[in-house]
Amino acid sequence: MMTMMSSRFFATALLVLVAATCVAGDGTVTCSDPLEATSLSEAMDASIMLLQSEKGWFSGLRTSTGYANALGVFSCTPDDDKWKFPAGDNIKGLLKRVLDSGELKVAGVKWSQPFAADYITDPMNPTGFWPEYLAAIVTKLGDHYGKKIAIKRVYYATSALVNSAVGSSVDVDMSEPYYVLSGFFDEKPRIESMQFSCITAGMPSKFFTLKNSGVTSVAALNTKIDSSDNKAIGFIAKGNYDAISAIISETVTPVFLTNSTQIESNVKSGALVAGYVSEGEPSNPGLFNVFATGIISPRVILFRKDSPVCTSDASTAASDAATVAAAVCAAAALVSVLTVAYLIWREKHGRPLFMPLINHGQEATV
Repeated sequence: MMTMMSSRFFATALLVLVAATCVAGDGTVTCSDPLEATSLSEAMDASIMLLQSEKGWFSGLRTSTGYANALGVFSCTPDDDKWKFPAGDNIKGLLKRVLDSGELKVAGVKWSQPFAADYITDPMNPTGFWPEYLAAIVTKLGDHYGKKIAIKRVYYATSALVNSAVGSSVDVDMSEPYYVLSGFFDEKPRIESMQFSCITAGMPSKFFTLKNSGVTSVAALNTKIDSSDNKAIGFIAKGNYDAISAIISETVTPVFLTNSTQIESNVKSGALVAGYVSEGEPSNPGLFNVFATGIISPRVILFRKDSPVCTSDASTAASDAATVAAAVCAAAALVSVLTVAYLIWREKHGRPLFMPLINHGQEATV
């Protein structure tokens, strides 16, 4: 009995060893994304925090550009020990592309709003609050890495096209810093479908109506819309309407025009009951009743959402090596089966390969 147990124990151990050898692997999974945006986002956040930690910097920018409409609405707290610039192997993807090329490609649209920005007069050298804000961020980025980084602006006809360009990041690295955090991209909420920076500023949005209309508040505007045939309000983009749709009458007819000048002209002609500005004022506020919507929209830099491709060591091994490994395992299994069969045959014929585990002078029990 002890002889059979020792033989079977050996056979079982042999089979387990072969199975473990053939199945085991280190299971290492490697993920990579050549257009990874997280490191660039982290570097931008660190740069923004350096700026916002400087006493009086934000109010100084508002004063120097004349843009008092910008509000300090922040989602991040400055702390030199907490906000780190990526270093070493963590410099990858889009950040590596920026540092290697010395060029940061930024997506945006051409628009102009007094003091806020003028991206129309000289698109490659815009002026105003937002262009100066981005220039300050990039200066901090370059100073940290000891490189001069140039801003290369890439313009698109609509913000939807900007979202798509940033989402792919083939031609650009990120968006301008004035983008509204709310809105949508690729049929999903932007806050879930894209990465974004710390909030750069907050902007109070406003409506404007004809001076003699008597409409000077959101409540009066809703009453006007509900009681008249003309229910049209002008917006530059659907995202602007989406941002304030909760406070406006459900009977409103949103009209999307390409720029604020068109909206102002249509308000003056009576084609629109009101116009909407996401920041700042109409170009000639004296002609209109201008009143706040009560909504402040946080602004951010948009980045693509990382989409890493993950592979295991088994899937990346050369096919020849995999074939050899399979052949070795098969041969080992065959040898094991033959060995077990041979051991069983010897036991059945009273000639076990292993002597019984008994003391001298003691007979084995069969």
